[in-house]
Order: sequence, then C-alpha cells, then structure tokens
Amino acid sequence: MTKYRMNRPGATRRAKSAHIRRIRGDLCASERSDDHTRAESADMHSITTATDLYDFDKDFPDDLDHDDEEDEERPTTALSPSQEVYKKACRQLNVVISQFFNRHLVEDSVVMRHHELGPKGGKACALALMNNSSVTTLDLTDNDLGPTGGSYIGEVLQENHFISDLTLADNNMKIDGTKGILKAILDYDCITSLNLSGNGFRECDAEAFERVIEDSSKLTRLNLSHNEFREEGGEVIGQAIEFSEALTDLDLSWNHLRLSGGVSLAIGLQLNRSIKRLNLAWNGLFMDGCKAMATALEVNRTLEELDLSSNRINKECLEKLLAGVKKNPTLKVLKLALNPLTTAGASILLSTVKSCTDHGLKQVDIHTQVVEQSYATQAIELKEERGIEIKHGIVRGQEGSGDDPDGMELVDENPVLVLMEFGKLMGFRLMDLFSALDKDGSKSLDKVEIMTGLKFANIPLTDKALDKLIEKLDEDGSGEIEFSEMMAGQQEYRTKMNKMYKATQQSVDVEDTEIGRVRLKLQRLMAKQMANNPAFKSRVERFQQSLSKGFNNAEIAVRMTGNRRDVNREKVRQRRETLAARKSSALFDLSGVEKDKNSKSNKTGSIPSDKDIDEMKFKTVQTVSEQSDVPISIEGGANDESAVEDASNDILSLMSNNPIGMRRKKGWMDMHV
Repeated sequence: MTKYRMNRPGATRRAKSAHIRRIRGDLCASERSDDHTRAESADMHSITTATDLYDFDKDFPDDLDHDDEEDEERPTTALSPSQEVYKKACRQLNVVISQFFNRHLVEDSVVMRHHELGPKGGKACALALMNNSSVTTLDLTDNDLGPTGGSYIGEVLQENHFISDLTLADNNMKIDGTKGILKAILDYDCITSLNLSGNGFRECDAEAFERVIEDSSKLTRLNLSHNEFREEGGEVIGQAIEFSEALTDLDLSWNHLRLSGGVSLAIGLQLNRSIKRLNLAWNGLFMDGCKAMATALEVNRTLEELDLSSNRINKECLEKLLAGVKKNPTLKVLKLALNPLTTAGASILLSTVKSCTDHGLKQVDIHTQVVEQSYATQAIELKEERGIEIKHGIVRGQEGSGDDPDGMELVDENPVLVLMEFGKLMGFRLMDLFSALDKDGSKSLDKVEIMTGLKFANIPLTDKALDKLIEKLDEDGSGEIEFSEMMAGQQEYRTKMNKMYKATQQSVDVEDTEIGRVRLKLQRLMAKQMANNPAFKSRVERFQQSLSKGFNNAEIAVRMTGNRRDVNREKVRQRRETLAARKSSALFDLSGVEKDKNSKSNKTGSIPSDKDIDEMKFKTVQTVSEQSDVPISIEGGANDESAVEDASNDILSLMSNNPIGMRRKKGWMDMHV
C-alpha cells in the first residue's frame, strides 16, 4: 500500500478550508429540474455549514483519500456532490453506506423506511442533504433517529429549502429532536406536508405545535397520530386550528384525547375554514365529543371527511352525532367502524341517511357492524337510487357478501389448485388437513366435513362460494371426496408448478400462469378479508400460532372441526365409565369375596383364610386376562396382593389403548357389573 501511494500519479487533495458560496434558492422550478446537477458539479469542492455540526474541517480531516487498490481498478461513475459527501460522511462516521439512499440523492424523492439508520446514519444523510437541490420528498420512517438524529434533520431544514414533503414517523425523536424542525418551518415556511406520527409527544409538547398550526401558510397536511397528547394537548391543538388558514388534512388518531380534548377540537372546527379531512379515530370521544362534533357540523362548511372509528360511539351517541350530520351539506365521508353501534344503531343511521336530503354524505363506513339481510337490501337500493354507499359488515347468517367478485372469480378456477395454494398460504399441507378430518379412517370425506374443516382453517370464501368450490371438487357426484382423487390433484398441482417455474424463467408474467393467477387472486382476497374484518384477522393469527406449535393429528382434528366440547364430553364420559367399572367389577370390588366368605361361614361354619381370598383374586385376574387376550404376569406369586392390583391396572390400561380391548370392553363390563 505504501508503494502504491508513492507511485500514485498526481494525487489531488482538497484544501482544508475550501469553502465557497452556498447555492441559494434563486433557481426557478424549471432551472432546478434541468440544471441543478451542473450547478452542483461546478461547486463540488464546497460545503458551507450552519453550525459546527456540519463543519467539514472538523468532521472530515485533511487526509480523506480512500486508497484501496480494488476501488481504484473498479470503473467509477460520476457522482454528484451530494453523493460524494454522503460516502465520505459514512466512512468518517463509520456507518454502512446505503446504496439505496445514495442512488436516490439525484432524484426528487428519497423514501427509505425501516433501515435502522440510527443517529449516526441520520447525520450522514443530513450532511448529504445540506446542499442538495433535487430532493423534495424525504421519508425516513422508522429509522431509530432519536432526538439526536431529529436535531440533524432540523439543521438540514435551516439550510435546505427545497424539501417540502417530510415524513419522520416512528423515530421516537421526542420534542427535543423536533424543535429544530418546527423552528425551520416557522422561519422559512417551506414544508407543505409533515408526518411526525409515533414520536413520543406528550401533553405538554402540544404547545410547540401551536404556532406552526396557526402561522404556517404552506403546511397543508399534518400527521400527529400515535402520540400521547391526551386531553390537555387536545385542548391546545383545538384552540390552534381556529386560526389555521392553510391546514387541509389533520390526523390526530390514537392520541387518547378523550372528553375535553375532543370537545376542544370540535369547538375549533366550528371556526376553522380550511380543514377538509380530519382523523380522530381511537380517541374515546364518547357522548360529550359526539355532542360537540354535532354542533360543529351544523356550522362548518369545509369539512369533507371525518373519521370517528373506535370512539365508544353507541346508539345514543350516534343519535346526537346525526343531528349535526344531517344539516351539513359538505361532509361526504363519515367513518364509524369499530364502534358499538348495534343493529339498532345501524338502522337509525340508515333511516336518517335515507329520509334526509339536506346532507352531503356519499359514503358511510361501518364495515365492522353485523347487519340483517333487509338492511343490506336497503343499502343496495340507496346506492342505486342516490349514489350513497354504506359499507357494512357481514350479513347475519352469512360469512360475507355473497356477491363478492374476488371470491366468485376464485371459484371459477381449478378447485384443487385453489385448495393447494390456500394450504401453502396458511402454512399446512392439504393432505394433513384431510387426514385429520378423516376420523373414521374411511379414506374419504363428505361435503360437510370438508366445508367445516376449510372454514375452521379460515378460507376466505363465503358459504355460497365454498359450496360451489366443493361441488366442483366432487367430479363423480358421489357426495364424497376420495383421498385417491386428492392425490391425483396433488400430482396435477406439481405438474403445473413446474410449468409456472419454466414460464418465469422465460420472462413470462406470473399472473399469466394458472397457479400464479390463482395465487394472486387468493392473496388479494385474503388481504381484503383481513383488512375489513378484524375478527377474521384474529382467527387467522390464532390458527397460524396453533399450527406453529406442531399439533398431532388428533389435536388438528379437534381444532379443524371445532368439536372440542364434544371431545371433552366424550372423555369425561369414558372416564366416568371406567371408574364405575372399577368400582362395580369383581376385580376391584371385594363384595363378591365377602359374600362368598359369609356363605361359606354359614354353610361350613368356617371363615376363609387370607390365602383363600388371594387365590380367588388371582383366578379373577386370570379370567379377565383370557377374555381380553392380554398376557399378564404376576411377579411374586398369587399371595402378593400389590402385584395382583398392578396387573389389574395393566389390563385396564391396555384395554383403553388397544382397539381389540376397546371392542370387548362392553362384554367384559356386562360380565362383571
């Protein structure tokens, strides 16, 4: 390496204090899109700093030559100044270079989520963005920046005024790491969209956002969800939105706003003239919040979408809320999912929407609410007549909408491929499922058994669609599916899998193959069911957890058929039957021996000895052993009473585990009971 350094021709070094003028925001939009690369190339030896944090004299010493012979031999491409800065920053800070981030530094959008950059990685990214004029959208969601990394981004915004869409969700920056960002927004007002969801803000931190909400003229979208503003923070933000003139989208979901926080936001909404979409889901507004929101809706004429999902809204709360909804001509979307509305509340909602013509509703979302068939029919009529869609949950007595196009499309496919792909998706083999369901060992399953097993395995099909699928599976119309048919179907599946693999090797789209088409339809339907039905999602998760524990066939059969209660009842019955047999049989009940002893004493006047009683016990054991075809050996002789009892227990154990013994159990009991 020393020799290489000595012979290296013309190595140039950057001057230690080489600072030149910073590119100011004088470029117009068209110039920036075409000429920013040339502008940066002209200044590729310059960096200016806002604070000592970005002082290249400190962070990057004089000797920065990375003299690696392999790197020198590898063909190099021209790097932009930002890319050069990023690579050198990573080497200096001893962090791994993200090629993804480096590659997108010359584009207008950098979306790098879940990369675990940490504070040091965030610092390297910040240094690269200081003089960058191309990136306008920056998304660093879930990168563990912390307060330190957040402060680096704040320093960038003080110098870089090109970034307008900023997402720093789930970085746990706290308020200490966010103050610099908020200050830059107040000073330069360049950010139009800000997402700070899940950063650990508390009640007292809401005051830091008050001026940003009130005074910013360009900030239109603000996401502060999944924090801890609670009631006091809700009051502060509620007062701030009264004066906001730019904010159009506000997300405050999952903030525990509760009563006073929700009331304050509703009051602020009365005077607000800019917010079009407001998300207050998962905040527990309850009755007071619904009353205040109804009053706000009577006055507000800009709100178009309101999300009140999971806010403890029951039938009484809904009635108060609808009093304001039916007088608001601008509200188009109302989301009320995950609330305890009940079928009575859903009926009130439907009748209000149908009877009132002054409201502007086009969509009502109560997709988690079970409804009656008549309700679903009226909802369809309402959509056809007035274009108002009510998204409701499953119809009582059905697994879901019988007209689900995705489900019906899946039924039109080869049923064997559908079931094979479903088993693969859920993590079990279809033959194992069928074997577990075949309780009588007949090597065949009827329609009811298959439907019950597939429903318990959470196949995302309605009863109607599943019935058609099984009907197609039964090609001979016998009403039963033979294992031999399933084995033939498995061979067909393997053949088609090989065809799909060969097709993909020839650059054929997976969706153009039969299995690929089935797989995509099934995945799409599964995702749809899990997104719209939390109960279905919970069942799927429990089922997969159960499979991961590795059940045997008996346990799978119980779980698939859902007959655990019947199985437990049968176990209890058998246990009681065994105990009754033990108590009443001559093997364990010596009443017969005592009776014989008394009869002998009456006839002969003599009492049998202990030896005679033991001999009688031994003969009884021999009789049972001969009837059950189970060889019994008693060590220690017939006089050893413990050995006799042990042998008797062995007989019962073998009979309960031996099919032959189980078949003869009833006859044995009749003989001895």
